[in-house]
Amino acid sequence: MNREQRLDAVHAAICRLAQHPAPHELADGLSPAMAAACLGYACGMIGRDALDQATRVPGRPPRLAAVVAARGVFTAPLEWVALLAAADAAVILKAPAASPAFGQAVATAFAEQGLRVRCTTDHALPPVDALVAMGSDETIAALTARHTRARLSMHGHRFSLAVVRGSGPALARALASDALLYDGRGCFTPAAVLHLGDPEDAHKLVRTLAEALDVVAQTLPPGPRDPLLGPEWRRRTGLAKALGAPGNDRPPSATLLDVEHFEAAVLPGYLPVHPVEDPESLHRLLAPWRPWLAGCATDLDLEEHTMLLDVGFERLCLPGALQRPPLPRTHGGREMLRPLMRQPSVER
Repeated sequence: MNREQRLDAVHAAICRLAQHPAPHELADGLSPAMAAACLGYACGMIGRDALDQATRVPGRPPRLAAVVAARGVFTAPLEWVALLAAADAAVILKAPAASPAFGQAVATAFAEQGLRVRCTTDHALPPVDALVAMGSDETIAALTARHTRARLSMHGHRFSLAVVRGSGPALARALASDALLYDGRGCFTPAAVLHLGDPEDAHKLVRTLAEALDVVAQTLPPGPRDPLLGPEWRRRTGLAKALGAPGNDRPPSATLLDVEHFEAAVLPGYLPVHPVEDPESLHRLLAPWRPWLAGCATDLDLEEHTMLLDVGFERLCLPGALQRPPLPRTHGGREMLRPLMRQPSVER
């Protein structure tokens, strides 16, 4: 295939996947409504024009690339497979052994369009020219050590936040969507909301956020809750009660806590709001977490974005867009395909 034919084929595969009759069968425990919404968002971000722009990266594409997916956000490997296939690489999609259905559906949709994509659950990958991997820091370290000759794009543990000044219902609804999509899985789920505005606005935001979480949960209901989260849920909500903070006994819930109680960990269905005095306080709070910061949903003005980038966030977006990353974009601070392309020096 030439470039135009590949772009058409990848786009056709994405459209076919978006029409899957039972997305919940691919989604590793998400409810039918949640699975359908998440698959629709993920496929909708990968348009043909977006693929065309994102694959205009200098260098030679890998002949054979592997994409190692982790459990959590079931659609996460899709954009990588699409980019690599559009760039003319053969792709091995290593799906999680405990939830291979989405990987198998992706491989089938792409192969039906004549694209060289296959799925495996075998941990023993063959030698590849390029490797994209998602997972725990331990998994990333092991894969890096094993594939020393491959060009790498490795993505270990990260977390995201919201940094806002507002308090209105539109903002609350957007934050609720960010928090509840994918049942709170993945690095783009906000662990907390850091409020830089008037303290009274932070109180107001918690009230509107609690209402918004209930509304969004009605249209995007969660799947079965992992019982292992029960003790953590009771610990966090118990702390809020002990401090006299508002909140529900069951998910979804929002609460207002002093910033000293900030935790850099997502609890699905739970979104705390922490008032932060000023940008300097924000810097001090997040400095220890800089290597693990991913996205930031924010309503701050454009002139304040430099401050957020200085804190260490690599992706800034509007509230409501955290779980819907666009294509093209940077990932880890670089164009997505760039580290996977071979750029030899040809001298005469």
